[in-house]
Amino acid sequence: MRTIATMFSILILASTMAVAQSSGSFNFNSAQTACTDTSGMLGTGVSLPALKTTMKVSSGSGNVLVIRPSAVVGLLTDVTVNSKNATSSSQAGVNFNVTVTPLSGQATPTVTPNMPVTYEDRYIQISTNLFQAISAACTAVDPTNGCYFTFNETTLGAHSFDWVVSGLSSGNYGIEVDWTPYTTASAPSTAQTCVGPVVFTAEQAKIFNQSTGISF
Repeated sequence: MRTIATMFSILILASTMAVAQSSGSFNFNSAQTACTDTSGMLGTGVSLPALKTTMKVSSGSGNVLVIRPSAVVGLLTDVTVNSKNATSSSQAGVNFNVTVTPLSGQATPTVTPNMPVTYEDRYIQISTNLFQAISAACTAVDPTNGCYFTFNETTLGAHSFDWVVSGLSSGNYGIEVDWTPYTTASAPSTAQTCVGPVVFTAEQAKIFNQSTGISF
């Protein structure tokens, strides 16, 4: 009898674990267009800057969605100075943003962060007085510093980032990931940005608050 009771308890525990494991959900979407860099010239990126999927959230408190877009980003910042432009700059980058829309009449959830995230940004500036000094000695142009050539570069990158969606209710949600490439350049400099491939994943999780708490 004890053996049968033990086996019955194990079956109940296994069934409970299976239900608990199946209560979560996962989904993804992808854009496979490659962002290429050939001899310093960027190929075309993803033509449609948006990926969408849906998630069904189960009932219960503490449910959150963890959304993670991951992307390959290519930046081209070509900076040129000449006799007419002693200072020239170029900047290229891309911002990603996540939007979550209730599809079953729920209240609008809280998306954190609730703003675009810069996945890649590069700014380059070059300054020189070389052309001013061609017709005279450098010391004559600037007795203190002489001729100069200044290269200024700033880089910022993420490549992937987690958005956390809270304040959820039971039902379906639509998830959209958008990205916005941007470029600025002063002539004769140029700048280009391409994006792809891109994959974003969405997973339902649960926040657990321990009754005793942990100090750290």
